[in-house]
Formats: sequence, structure tokens, C-alpha cells
Amino acid sequence: MKIIVPIDFSQSSKIGVEYAAKVAESLNSEIIFVHAYSEGYQYAGYGAIVYPVPDNFSSYQKLYKEKMLEFLENFPRLATIKYKSMVAPGRPSDIIYQLATEEKASLIIMGTEGAGEVEGYLAGTTSEKVSKDVPCPVLVVPEDLETFDLKRVCLALDSDNLKPDRELKVLANLLKAFNARLFIFHFSKIKDEVINEQEIKNYYEEFFNLQNISVHLFSEGKTEDKITGFLKDNIIDILALLYRKHDFIEKLTELGLRRKMIFKSEIPVLILK
Repeated sequence: MKIIVPIDFSQSSKIGVEYAAKVAESLNSEIIFVHAYSEGYQYAGYGAIVYPVPDNFSSYQKLYKEKMLEFLENFPRLATIKYKSMVAPGRPSDIIYQLATEEKASLIIMGTEGAGEVEGYLAGTTSEKVSKDVPCPVLVVPEDLETFDLKRVCLALDSDNLKPDRELKVLANLLKAFNARLFIFHFSKIKDEVINEQEIKNYYEEFFNLQNISVHLFSEGKTEDKITGFLKDNIIDILALLYRKHDFIEKLTELGLRRKMIFKSEIPVLILK
């Protein structure tokens, strides 16, 4: 299993590295750290231009390779983890997408503030093609995260995706590796919809080969308000969303609501592709 971690040398990148190290250690995974830079300028967070750097390719490569090595030296935990690093010129979203495809990555982990370009392609604003074709799940970690627990995971569903149409291998691996409890959050868009709670519980116990599962059904109020309250009330460590088109989960990845539910979230958000 390979995990890609974009680096922009910010505080959010540090949190991303620390979180990725914990996940990689538990899943026995390899980490690929990547920094994408714009020729002629240095980034202070993807998308923010600060000051000029030398105007030839070899100077760029040397500068950012050295900076990457220096940055990674601050994480002693990496000494026991297989990893490699790379730097490349280009748009962060393009570089991340290309690398994830070439390496057949299983997961991308990144800090919130460093997620500007990935934020864009998840919403479809950077590239429609990338938005459709992004090859693996993305785990977004808020830069002010204080604890790195992974014991209580919430999978948010609605009636259109009550039973997943994909393998959810990354989520299954995380649940198993951390012996986590799974909370199924279901929000019904259909008034008076009848759902067999025990049937759903039995389905996911078999799906994940896991017994520590509970199902929670909601049908009134605003979806984002219900999720936010549920996460706090149940001390959830990770919110998992199925990325699909034409359902309420897609609405959670639209620009305004996504910023509130994902990129402004107080806990990591796992977007399952």
C-alpha cells in the first residue's frame, strides 16, 4: 500500500506528515512525499506565491530537494517507515494526480491548509477530468488537530448509497489496523422512509467483518448540522464520506458546504473514491 503526502512546508504539512506516519506504521505502508513548485516563485502553501527563486531548472530542483530533506528530518518516526520524496514543477493538483496514478497509490493524506489545489479538483473547479478520475481516497487532516486517535470512525450515508458500490478497502484496513468502532450515520432525504436498522447493521458487520458497529438514523433538519452535532456528541475521530455524483454526499463536496464540513472540520475527513 502506498500513501502520497503533498508537502508545502507549512504547519498543515507537518500535521499531514505526522498523521501519515501513524497510518503508514499501522498499515505497513510506504509513504511518497511530494512537493510541486512553480518555476520562478516559491510557494507558502499551495496557491500562495511569496518570493522569487533562481531562474533555472537545476537550481529549482536542488533548492526544493534540499528543503524537502531538511523538512523531513524533523520527524524521527520516519526512521522506521519506508518512504521516498520527490519534487516536480507544475500545478499541485496535476502533480498529485499524475503521481497517484503512476504509483497506483491507495491513499492521499494532506493537511487542510495545504489542500488548496486538491480542494479544487474534488469540487471540480480545477479540472472536470481530474474531478472524475482522481484514482484513490483522500484523507484531509485539519492543521490544528491535537490528537491522533483513530478509534471512532463515522461513515456518512444517505438512501442512494446505503449499501456501497465499491470495495472501501482503505476504510476497512483502517478499521482493522486500529481496532476502531464504526458509526453508520444515515440521513434520509425521503419523508417517512422505512429503513431496517438491524439489517443495515448486519450488512456492514459482514461487509467489514467487524462486530463493533452501530447504526444511527436521521431524517429531519439540515444534513450538515446533524453531522456536525453527531460528530461532537460521539467524539468521532474520522468522518468518512463516499464521493458520488447526484447525492447529498456530493453536496458535501461543493465549495461552500465542503469548506464547512471538510476543510474547516475539526477532525480528519476521509473522502472515499
